[in-house]
Amino acid sequence: MLGDEWIDWDGRPVETDTSASVRTFLVLSLVVCAVFVLLVLLFWYLVLPRFERFGAVWAVVITVVLGLAAIVLLGWYAIVASAVLRKKRYFNICLSGGGRLLFLLLPFAMRMAGALGISKDRLRHSFIRASNTLVGPTGKDGPVLVLFPRCLRPDIRSEAKRICDAFPDVVLHTVPGGTEARKIIGDISPGAIIAVACERDLLTGIVDVAPRIPVIGIPNSRPQGPCADTIIDTEELRRALVYFKQSSRS
Repeated sequence: MLGDEWIDWDGRPVETDTSASVRTFLVLSLVVCAVFVLLVLLFWYLVLPRFERFGAVWAVVITVVLGLAAIVLLGWYAIVASAVLRKKRYFNICLSGGGRLLFLLLPFAMRMAGALGISKDRLRHSFIRASNTLVGPTGKDGPVLVLFPRCLRPDIRSEAKRICDAFPDVVLHTVPGGTEARKIIGDISPGAIIAVACERDLLTGIVDVAPRIPVIGIPNSRPQGPCADTIIDTEELRRALVYFKQSSRS
């Protein structure tokens, strides 16, 4: 049975390895930021003569406003990108909204990836890796909820379950898709979430939940195609659990 995000799959071969580093998303999102700045400059060039008719003061005002907007965008992006690359959370006040900036840039980066022939699943993978680095400590009381897909290979599932059982206050659920996952999140009210799924399901879930609840996404590999005997690195699951458990005690 196919998951929610694969219902329209026509059976044609798909990528079995969609892994990508955070740099894939960061480079495309930087290009998007540069395009935005160029559009601001074009707007300034077109409207400046009209403002000059009202006096030099108005021309200075529009120049300062648009210049500050461009500087804030590029500066905010530089802080977030630096935090992602160095895996350090700088200026927590700025980074509390850092994820939102990534989400704002994502649709434009997706369009650019399509135009450049870059796999959208690879871009999703890169975005998820970037988003994971900005996940802060658990923000509220509640268990750590671990969500597994039903397509996880049995031996991987057993090993992952043993890892989860070794940590206190961890709730494990297998879900068939996003609708059931949202219902479980609403019923449990977790303090943090670790989700294992394909990039399509993970991205949809992260957009729905973050930053209200900290979410770490672990993309699976699909050597047999979508929704069949998928695998993950179980050590990545262990590291995510250790991170949330340590942060909840600090």
